[in-house]
Amino acid sequence: MSETNRPDSPRATFEAGKVYKVETICARADAQSAEYALRLLKRKLEMVIAHHAEGLTLDLCCATGAHLLDLADFIRPAIGIDFSVPFVRKAADDAAAAGHSDLRFLVGDAKALPLTDGSIATAYCFSSLYVIPDVHQVIDELARVLRPGGRAILDLGNARSLNAYCVRHYPDLARQHFQTRGAMRKMVQNAGLAIVEQRAFQILPLWADRPGWLWPLLHPRWKRILATRVGGRMLDEWISNLPFLRSLAFRQMIVCEKPVRKD
Repeated sequence: MSETNRPDSPRATFEAGKVYKVETICARADAQSAEYALRLLKRKLEMVIAHHAEGLTLDLCCATGAHLLDLADFIRPAIGIDFSVPFVRKAADDAAAAGHSDLRFLVGDAKALPLTDGSIATAYCFSSLYVIPDVHQVIDELARVLRPGGRAILDLGNARSLNAYCVRHYPDLARQHFQTRGAMRKMVQNAGLAIVEQRAFQILPLWADRPGWLWPLLHPRWKRILATRVGGRMLDEWISNLPFLRSLAFRQMIVCEKPVRKD
């Protein structure tokens, strides 16, 4: 059975529409929200803006395009690519309704992007790479389509985190393909990209309630505590990036750059 046709493959799981629904797959950022997930999303969008370069921006695995809509005042033109036809259709409809004619959306394979070499100035991918098998092929493709000096912001899941352990107790989720921090960095470097920055988040899962014996670390109160802002950032970010803890935090945001060749 091919990966695409597996009942637990990303395509099969997403298209079943039971967990990953068109209406809820993609959240809009809310700067005023006290909710951890929305504060984390705001922080990820800030990283994209900080590393953005003039030119075409790619939202890879864009789902229904909410992140590009949130970034539209800062980043245009842009293109979103996702394998799900319903997601892309909703993204295109929402962009048109908002009057953003310079946001385009395509159905495509992350391992074979329908883009020419060196055509992208900035790329990012949120909360998707860890459900793609052989993710190194996706990173290779991003390296191909990035122009020299272009940057990609990659959201990867740490195999040595508490979150990775909890996911095993949720069979309805798409099959996960987590990596160690060392493996992540090696994939990026093997693709010919240089690592500019790496930030860690989610020292605790902050969404799970299984397995039950981990209840003291899975209690909802941790979301409120770790979402607290200290010095302009969430307490979770400060804790997750401590030298002795960052290798255990789940979400690893890696900013990488395609080097400029010197002839």
